[in-house]
Amino acid sequence: MNRRGIFKGLIIILLGLIFLANNFQILPWGVWYELIRLWPVILIAIGTHLIFRKSSLSFLQILSPLIIIAAIGGAIYLSQVGEKYEKVDQVFRFEQPLSPDLTRASISISFGAGRLRLEGGSTYLFDGDLVTPSWLRPKMRYKVIDREGFLELSEEGRRDRFRFGRWGKDHSWDLRLNNGIPLALRIKTGASSNHLDLSSLKVTYLELDTGASKNEIKFGDSASVRANIHAGASQIKLLIPQSMGIRIKVDTALTSSNLMELGFRKEKDVYTSKNYPTAETRVDLDLNVGVSSLRVELYQ
Repeated sequence: MNRRGIFKGLIIILLGLIFLANNFQILPWGVWYELIRLWPVILIAIGTHLIFRKSSLSFLQILSPLIIIAAIGGAIYLSQVGEKYEKVDQVFRFEQPLSPDLTRASISISFGAGRLRLEGGSTYLFDGDLVTPSWLRPKMRYKVIDREGFLELSEEGRRDRFRFGRWGKDHSWDLRLNNGIPLALRIKTGASSNHLDLSSLKVTYLELDTGASKNEIKFGDSASVRANIHAGASQIKLLIPQSMGIRIKVDTALTSSNLMELGFRKEKDVYTSKNYPTAETRVDLDLNVGVSSLRVELYQ
């Protein structure tokens, strides 16, 4: 058996296992940051191969793949230790009162890897409970221009510092918005689990930009919604009222979807529900994703 082929296959298997561990939050995505930092190891491995390739010590070519395997192991180790830090989770409570003269609001959320949950029911414009690791600190900015509120929720700190297998547990945001005011939502996340219950909210625009993620979005029929979803390898589940007309434009090939099973009409890359022309409220969605699955469930 070709020894070189064995080691090449082993390297590919190791990279695949790292991706799998990322998806199940066993390893942090920061391991790829450490691998990029170690890129000169590739030059060392190539040099080792060239030195011993035609020499009497050709059997030492085995050092080349071993160096790369060691670099992968080193990246995993560095992603776990890094600098010393306190393993103390922080819980923050944010509130933004609702101004009586406010006519609409634009909400921007920037979130890393972890669990994000958003729903209605707040007596404020916005309130939320945010759990973060010790090296991150959430911040909120708010201003009003011409009776429109602009709220930005983000975080500052070292995003490249992770804990082994705990990212989804020590980084979670539970956010609530006011039901009575028209909203535009812009949400950007990393590798995350996103649960967005918009059913009681008057959301007129939704933009979701996310990485490898699991997403569940529940729409309501109080207002028509224009939505854009940009995602990496992901699972997307949409819950939509039966009364709403639905139009979905897909800018990439989905690995699976149930749109045809629900009776959608397809024309090129656009899927349309039968009631779209006559519905009082509609969902117009542009979907640009990587290797992803899409499931739509209709509810009363």
